[in-house]
Amino acid sequence: MENRTPERLSVARELHDGIAQDLVALGYSIDVLLADSDLSQSAREGLRTTRLHVDEIISKVRIEIFELREFSHQFTSESLKKLAREICPDIDFLFEIENLIISPSHQMELSTIATEILRNIQAHSRATHVVIKMYMLNNKTCLEISDNGAGGAIMKDGHWGLIGIKERVEYLSGSFAIDHLLGTKISILL
Repeated sequence: MENRTPERLSVARELHDGIAQDLVALGYSIDVLLADSDLSQSAREGLRTTRLHVDEIISKVRIEIFELREFSHQFTSESLKKLAREICPDIDFLFEIENLIISPSHQMELSTIATEILRNIQAHSRATHVVIKMYMLNNKTCLEISDNGAGGAIMKDGHWGLIGIKERVEYLSGSFAIDHLLGTKISILL
C-alpha cells in the first residue's frame, strides 16, 4: 500500500523545514543561556528542565515527520489495540473491534484520528477505563472511543485536535459526534 501522497510529503517537509528547525534553534539558544557563568542555580535548573522539554518535542516532531513519510501499516484490530496501549499505558481498555475491510485512505485517516483522540484522553481526561468499538454500520466504518474521564471535550478556538478530526471526517464525507455521558464518547462514521 502506498500512502506517501504529495500532501503527506508536503506536510513532512513543512514540519522539517519550519517547526523542527525552529525547535533546534530554540534548544541552541537555551544552551547559550546555560553557558552563562552568572546564572543562578535555580535559573539553571529551570533552563535545564526547559531544554529537556524542547528535546522531547523535537523527538515527537521527528517521529511525526517519519510517519508522514513512511506510513505503511494497515489499520487492523491489532494495530488499534497496540496504539491504544502505547499512548495510554495506565488505562484499562475494553475492545469490541470487528475485522473490517477498510480502504487504504480510510485506514490512514482512522489511525490519525484514533491517535489524536487517545492522546487527548491521556493528556486531559483523567480516565481509568476506555472502550474502543469499531464495526460496520450502513456499509460504513464506525469508530467509537468512550472514556470514563472528566468529560468536557469540546471544540474551541486555539485548540486544533478536535477541529482537525472534524475536518478530516468531513473531507471524507463522514460524520463526527461528541457525547458527554459519564465521560466522553467520540463517534466517527466513514
